[in-house]
Amino acid sequence: MFDIEEFQVRGVPGTIKKVRFGDRTVDFWAPRKPGGRILITHDGQNVLDKRNIGINPHQRATWELGQSAIRIAEKNNEVPPTLICVYHTPYAQDTIGRLKEYVPAQYMSAKENWMIESFGLYKEDVSNFLNQLTADQLIDEITKVIVPDVTNRIGQSIHPEKVAILGASMGGLASIYAVINSPDFFRTSLSFSPHWVIGGDALAEKMMRDFPEPGKHKLWMSRGTKGLDARYEQSQKLADKLIMSRGYKADIDFKSRVLNKGAHSNATWARYVPEALDFWMKEGT
Repeated sequence: MFDIEEFQVRGVPGTIKKVRFGDRTVDFWAPRKPGGRILITHDGQNVLDKRNIGINPHQRATWELGQSAIRIAEKNNEVPPTLICVYHTPYAQDTIGRLKEYVPAQYMSAKENWMIESFGLYKEDVSNFLNQLTADQLIDEITKVIVPDVTNRIGQSIHPEKVAILGASMGGLASIYAVINSPDFFRTSLSFSPHWVIGGDALAEKMMRDFPEPGKHKLWMSRGTKGLDARYEQSQKLADKLIMSRGYKADIDFKSRVLNKGAHSNATWARYVPEALDFWMKEGT
């Protein structure tokens, strides 16, 4: 790990560190005296640093994760979580690098697993990149390198029961997959607008079947009703039904949220953040 810069965000005390692990950029923030909780996010470039968002500066919207984490931690009488925001592979480096590392690889390794429509994620035939799916490698990088190095640097211990992973769209699928892949490291998945449409109902069935047994884990899923998010309704309802059939209990270790008029955007996902964090941090968990 080597440092790139430090920067400040209004409403977040201290500084956020931007560092590099090989070709991977990571932003992280921790309270002055770290507590027990750790929150890892996919698409880290959208979470804390609005300079990464290439539109009119006055319209840039991050997830406002730092501000919400501090506020919700205070509500729950907790120390705010350490935030570790992991960037995806830059599009300039690989136009479908993000797709490759966020696809739940074990369920999407054959062409017949994929729905026909690409929704702009890729232009080539899926057969051309099926042997290049790297979600498992990314999870290894997060669990074996990034999180241990960051927490060691700030003097924080890793307690799996206090570790959550968050993402949206393809990152939402990746956040569910991370818990399936490494259930002893991640105990909570916060998944906004999981992009079921790449694999349809079959993908939802497989992932809900393989999500860990209830008891130690928690799952949040949510979607909007506008644009692309509207296409998730059928598979999301199926996912909700399946996870509850396995013994997950609504508002205790499972939550599925529909945000009326919510869109597929950072601004909408920022609206989910406080409630999702409260679900994760509420007393007794």
